[in-house]
Amino acid sequence: MADQLEVRLHGRVVGALSIDGELRSPEDWRFRYADDYLRTDRPMAVSVSLPTRDEAHEGAVVRNWFCNLLPEGLVREAIETRLKIRARDDFEILAAIGGECAGAVSIGALRAPPQLETGAERDLGTLVFEQGPNAGDGALALLGTPHRLSLAGAQDKIPVVRGIGGQLLLPDMGEPSTHILKPDSARLRHLCELEALGLRLAKAIGLNAVDCELVDVGGRDALLVKRYDRERDAKGGILRVHQEDFCQALGYQGELKYESQGGPSLGDCSQLIRHRLRLGPRALQQFLDWIVYCVVIGNADAHAKNLSLLHRPERIELAPYYDLVPIIAIPETLIGRDPALRIGSAARIDSVDPADWTELARTTGFGPRLVRQRVTAVAEAAMQAVEKAAAQLEAEGGDAATLVHAVRAIRDNASRLL
Repeated sequence: MADQLEVRLHGRVVGALSIDGELRSPEDWRFRYADDYLRTDRPMAVSVSLPTRDEAHEGAVVRNWFCNLLPEGLVREAIETRLKIRARDDFEILAAIGGECAGAVSIGALRAPPQLETGAERDLGTLVFEQGPNAGDGALALLGTPHRLSLAGAQDKIPVVRGIGGQLLLPDMGEPSTHILKPDSARLRHLCELEALGLRLAKAIGLNAVDCELVDVGGRDALLVKRYDRERDAKGGILRVHQEDFCQALGYQGELKYESQGGPSLGDCSQLIRHRLRLGPRALQQFLDWIVYCVVIGNADAHAKNLSLLHRPERIELAPYYDLVPIIAIPETLIGRDPALRIGSAARIDSVDPADWTELARTTGFGPRLVRQRVTAVAEAAMQAVEKAAAQLEAEGGDAATLVHAVRAIRDNASRLL
């Protein structure tokens, strides 16, 4: 069983991740930056929570950061079963699928990585079609496992490359993916339309959200999201941009992404932006608008892993918005309305009131008047733009009934806030 893994950043080995002990407990994890990497000019840290230094980082902070790269729930269980990895062995699953993570990090054993076998099928349409129409949640994420691909989250997510003519392909070994494909959920039908509406509406009212489109892949509806942690160089090549989510930056384990389970609060997130990193007024405005927008569209599942930082050589900045889903358009029997991050004392995302906004302002350091202004501005803009955004998605093949219901739910909620 592997007990030491290379950690690479932008393709360069920056350190070694190791584990020592039969129990493989959080305190057994260790990460140490490589000496030659530390001697380079301004070496970039893997994380805010794992700054560059000569001494090794040890314990739960190491385990938490690296395990936040892993899939969750049914997706993880499917991968463990397929690869015959014992349940909850975080280190071994990192060794198996850590070759292409979010951002610019890759993780692998201290040996040459296996190459993609000659002639292996890469076309997503063919691969999804072969899975059949009844492939359940978790099954489609397995399409990436032989290629050592890992994306965090509980949904099926497939890193893909958009080729010439729009063809979607699995990346070859070492090739950066350009998009993330999210096949529609078997349990939450038309989830891809709802997320597309959340993202399109955000962009329509001037917020910084990722680009997306509805696609059909192998007869399966899906959402194609452009990766915010990829950029093109002057010659058209794909460059990775290092990123980490707020659970990683704050040192929390991914299992605690919900505040009610002991995870970060909006106050913790604000402290990170405002004081620890001092990202400035623009980042604070983006953070506040993210909170307000999630309340306006009823996105109860907006947790700390849905906020991320982009690490550039000269600065750190907030990543664009992603994973914006109007949960209030989904039956409450399938998903609750309690906010993943508390807004004042509101028990439901669709019951936030003026007193809750005042309490939010106090705990996050914003002026109450500014918060009220942004609530009014974002709610009014959303009400005006949501119908057009939904009509565009319906014209692209989105389910009309789902979109009509979502528009009504968002407009009613925004009207209540006003």
